[in-house]
Amino acid sequence: MKLPKNFGGKGFQGMLDQVQGAMAQAQNLEDELAAQQIPVDKGPVKALFNGRGELLKLKIDPSVVDPEDVESLEDLVTSVVRDGFAKATELRDARVQSILPNLPNIPGITS
Repeated sequence: MKLPKNFGGKGFQGMLDQVQGAMAQAQNLEDELAAQQIPVDKGPVKALFNGRGELLKLKIDPSVVDPEDVESLEDLVTSVVRDGFAKATELRDARVQSILPNLPNIPGITS
């Protein structure tokens, strides 16, 4: 395995400082994501997710509750949950990428 230039010297300490800084940011990320609120509005079905992708609240307008057409309601709920999870995943990925550019290129950890 080829070691990075200046490995073991001043360059190594700088790289170590960057890794430690990124780790500190990552430790706070979960708390920040938990506090983030992501609303999803599909008309009669609304939901609130946190940045972790957890469903916090679901609101269904009574006008779409039809015992003869449960499938439409199921589709709306599925759609709102899918969109909320996708938005939370995008948020998490963006936040992780904001941390990773500070890391040096370490095989197996960064790309």
